[in-house]
Amino acid sequence: MARYGIIVDLNRCTGCMTCVLACKQENLTGPGIWWNKVFEVESETLDAVHYVRYACMHCDKPPCVEACPEKAIYKNADGVVLIAQEKCKGHGECMKACPYGVIEKNPSERYFPGVELSFEEKAETFRIHHPGKAAKCTLCAHRIAEGREPACVAGCPSKAMTFVDLEHATGTVLVKLQRSKQLLAGENADPKVSYIIPVDFTELLEKRIVEDPKMDRE
Repeated sequence: MARYGIIVDLNRCTGCMTCVLACKQENLTGPGIWWNKVFEVESETLDAVHYVRYACMHCDKPPCVEACPEKAIYKNADGVVLIAQEKCKGHGECMKACPYGVIEKNPSERYFPGVELSFEEKAETFRIHHPGKAAKCTLCAHRIAEGREPACVAGCPSKAMTFVDLEHATGTVLVKLQRSKQLLAGENADPKVSYIIPVDFTELLEKRIVEDPKMDRE
């Protein structure tokens, strides 16, 4: 059985934001909702700035699943963590439980209030986002079902991301996987998104996540 994840090579990410826009276009998330983010972390010690693609980690032991009182969050057969919108009541417990701060709540606002655009009238299910419901990256499960990569991975011009079946990784993909690290491994969530991190950068990156998990720009 496949078990999907993503390897992010921070040595290749240029901060171009293509993954952010690709996700937005693919999923049509609401105003202020960004399932993919790219933030920069400056290291004075290393005299460098690194860009970090950041989204749901699709943990093998997701704290959000246990925290949801409605049992609206689950892992599908491929290990992708999803939210059943029809079950979600918007309690927000999942948002508090996520150590990575990647779960958000859909806004009631729309980009074009009072106007029903043609693509909204016939929108696919994955592009419909109900106000007040919890929301996050789905790893583009609809694309995976069609044999395609997540939109962020497919769109990255720097090839900084590798979509991988963790159970059947071989060759260069396996080498990348062995070089990569899980962020905040001490949370014991066992994330399926891992990072190839520049030398001496892990501590600073994890400190940033703990202090500002929403990754708000300064």
